[in-house]
Amino acid sequence: MRRRTLLRSLGASAAAFGAGCLGLGGEVVVSVQQSVRVPAGEGWSRELPDVSDSGGAISYEATSEDESFDVYLFRAEQFRYYDEYVKGRDPERTPKGIEQFSKVAVETDGGVYEAATANGGARESLDAAGPYHFVVDHSNYRLGHRMDDHADELSAFVELELVEDRI
Repeated sequence: MRRRTLLRSLGASAAAFGAGCLGLGGEVVVSVQQSVRVPAGEGWSRELPDVSDSGGAISYEATSEDESFDVYLFRAEQFRYYDEYVKGRDPERTPKGIEQFSKVAVETDGGVYEAATANGGARESLDAAGPYHFVVDHSNYRLGHRMDDHADELSAFVELELVEDRI
């Protein structure tokens, strides 16, 4: 598992470096390649700056060998409701986040659960106004995937890139 994670990290770094050298667009403003552990009933989140005015884009791939999970990309005002939910409060709404980027991880042929932007984690335009919160969810928020009361901690690997296009 650790060898595979290291190889994936090296490959992703080389791809990002190569894309920058080849002029495939924009300035990377956030780059995450990280193993995360998410307790049952909670979520791992990363705040992201607004890139909508500059023609920004996002790409992500989140994987786990444990079980299915949800990924959400929330605008700041939507994230407030999610945060209330995972803190045990009863929010008045449970927004889906930006639907194009909010997904349930599905099992691949290799038995790994994956949620990603289109075409296996390719960049997609991000036109919605930010700031944003990227979330790997391991709760019953919106019941995208059902988690029982005695679920184990989720171990996942997140590759996330947010690009600002200054051309």
